Amino acid sequence: MSDLHRRLVGVRSSCSWGRNVAMRLRPASEAEIEALATLMVGDAGQPTTVAGSRLFSLEQFDEMLEFNRVMIHSTGSWGSTVVAELDEEIVGMIQLGEAFLSMTPEIAEFAQRTYGEGFYDFLAPRLAAMNRVQVAYPPGCLRISEIHVDPASRGRGIGTMLLDYAVSRATDEGAECLALQTLTTNPARSAFEAWGFRVVETTNDEEFEAFTGASGYHLMVLRVHTRATKPS
Repeated sequence: MSDLHRRLVGVRSSCSWGRNVAMRLRPASEAEIEALATLMVGDAGQPTTVAGSRLFSLEQFDEMLEFNRVMIHSTGSWGSTVVAELDEEIVGMIQLGEAFLSMTPEIAEFAQRTYGEGFYDFLAPRLAAMNRVQVAYPPGCLRISEIHVDPASRGRGIGTMLLDYAVSRATDEGAECLALQTLTTNPARSAFEAWGFRVVETTNDEEFEAFTGASGYHLMVLRVHTRATKPS
């Protein structure tokens, strides 16, 4: 049994609703990248999807889906991707750890196919603006690089279950806190605050706002020992 599987056992065993509805957490598999990309895109009108589509000029939902499909497997946190499964359907996901991107052949192929041979000149100012609004994560914090819940399944405790797993892992690793960044336009900020996260820093950049419609990012931190239990 892997370390990741061992961490999930306690969380999995404590979460079920009725005889026919059971929730569990488990490691993601390569075969589920399509489902995870769809989950990350969510509703085409949600702020994170709108900002991403504007930043990278991806006007079609299918383009955003392909973008996430390529990116999700190219980050440093892919190996720690955990999914929430409800009645054998993926209804949530979380990635913990660094979220750096490497220029994989898949990313290069997507960029060239989408933007043409001059893709670097197109992307360079957008990536520079994105880098300017990135926050510096506090030392001693475990980073939540992605957390998503299927809109149709919200209100069933899925977000809380994912967060409980993150807290458990942070405790195991001796981390003092959990940290995440979220767009300044993201209404999910209120849900994070209900869980106990607090905004400790906000970054803004005019060019980033012109590209995305969001002025920047909030850095939100949860001290592990002050974890609040809230439904989501």
